[in-house]
Amino acid sequence: MGKSTRIRRGIIILTGPLIEFTQGLYGTYLLFIHISEDITIVRRKQPIELTKGNYIYVGSAFGAGGLASRLHRHVRKQKKKHWHIDQVTMHKASEIIGIAISINQKKECELYKLLSKIDGFSPIPGIGNSDCKNKCESHFLAINSN
Repeated sequence: MGKSTRIRRGIIILTGPLIEFTQGLYGTYLLFIHISEDITIVRRKQPIELTKGNYIYVGSAFGAGGLASRLHRHVRKQKKKHWHIDQVTMHKASEIIGIAISINQKKECELYKLLSKIDGFSPIPGIGNSDCKNKCESHFLAINSN
């Protein structure tokens, strides 16, 4: 596994961009994102202000290419904007500082709901949930540093 990965209770935590070993795998993932300055993204022509700090995005990859394809896409700065999270990950002030994956489990909504109930995590409504069948208010959360 090397220095960039650790395994805890079936979740692989990637602390670097080395995600090659996810080739051929599918599952749910968390992106740990640091934003170094306040930024604005736009959802349905409405600006959403994101303040400097740390965030978590909850996603899943069960389509073509699986986790490797999806995670490589997220870590690239140059890409066509497809999802709201792309506006965050493409911004020069954002950096993916870690990735956690759960293999072969579609737990996107369950993880979001669990995190949203924990003190210190604040959902950012309308980001990451546009295709959510469970009608979650978001799949993107701020980590409050109080």
